[in-house]
Amino acid sequence: MALAKFKIVSPKDGQSVDNIFETLLINTDHIVSLKPIRMVVDEKLVLGFWIRTTNGKKYRAVDIPSSLKATLGEDEDHGSTTVLNVLSDDPSQHELLN
Repeated sequence: MALAKFKIVSPKDGQSVDNIFETLLINTDHIVSLKPIRMVVDEKLVLGFWIRTTNGKKYRAVDIPSSLKATLGEDEDHGSTTVLNVLSDDPSQHELLN
């Protein structure tokens, strides 16, 4: 079993405006797909990850283990961190947002 720590957006209430972050241990052997995404958190566009596991569960993560970021080819500077990386504050991202 290969457990790794992920910081996910709580799925308790999908319609809730307030985002609650939880730390979750996921067995990386059971991850079917991991996709970089952009998502809105606290009215800001942030980099995140969409995770799907073998049991069909889906999670939105704002932080994943650095080994998985490296596998995706993401720089740790450009990937999400615990202190959310806000795309709208990055001058190089303004073209994408407009």
